[in-house]
Amino acid sequence: MKSIIIVGTGNLAEIAIQYLQRDLDNEIVAFSVEKEYNIAKEFCGLPVINFEDLLKSYPPETTELLIAIGPNKLSGVRARLYIEAKELGYDLVTYISPRAHVWDHKNIGESCFIFDGCIVEPETIIGANTVMWSGSIVAHHSVIGKHCFLAPSATISGKVEVKNNCFIGINATIRDHIVIEENCIIGCGAIIKKNTFKNGVYSAKGTTIYHTDSMNTHV
Repeated sequence: MKSIIIVGTGNLAEIAIQYLQRDLDNEIVAFSVEKEYNIAKEFCGLPVINFEDLLKSYPPETTELLIAIGPNKLSGVRARLYIEAKELGYDLVTYISPRAHVWDHKNIGESCFIFDGCIVEPETIIGANTVMWSGSIVAHHSVIGKHCFLAPSATISGKVEVKNNCFIGINATIRDHIVIEENCIIGCGAIIKKNTFKNGVYSAKGTTIYHTDSMNTHV
C-alpha cells in the first residue's frame, strides 16, 4: 500500500486529510505545494514538501498524490498540477466517500474527490480531477468533464453534458438535456434551461431587502 501526499495547503487540503484519515488505511505522510508558495513548511502537523522536489524523497513507486486544490481560475491550477503529477509518473488518488451514493465507481475518473452525501446515478460519467462537494447530484446518463467543480447541493439533471473546467455553484440547477460548454461559471442558485456559451458566466438575481426593522416584522 502506497503512502499519500496531499497537493495543496488550502481549505480543501485541510478538509481532505480529515476525510482520508477517517476512511483510508494509507498513511498520509506530507503535503506539497510549489516552491514559491511554500512558506509555513508545516501544515496540519505534517511537513510541506516543494512540489519540484517530490521525486527525491517520495518516488512514484512508494507514493501517490491527492490533488487538493480548489476551483481558482476555473480549476486551472488544479488541472496543471494534475498533468504535471502524471508526467512525473505518480498515481493519483480518487476519493469517494462511503457516505456518498455512487452507482458505479468505474465511471469515476482518476483524481476525483467526492464528498459525503453526493449522488451519482447510473450511466453517468465523472471526468478526471473533478470535485463534487457535499450534497451535489448528477442524474442518469450525464457526463461531467475533466477539472470541474460542483459546489454543495448543485443539481445536474439527466442527460446533461458539462464540459471541461466548469464551476457549478451552490444550489445551481441544470435542467435535463442541456450542454454546459467549457470554462463556464454557473453561479449559486442559477437555473440553466438552455445550452450555454463557452466561457459564459451565469448568475441568479440576488435577494433584495424586504424590510429594515426585523424586530417588528411578523415571521
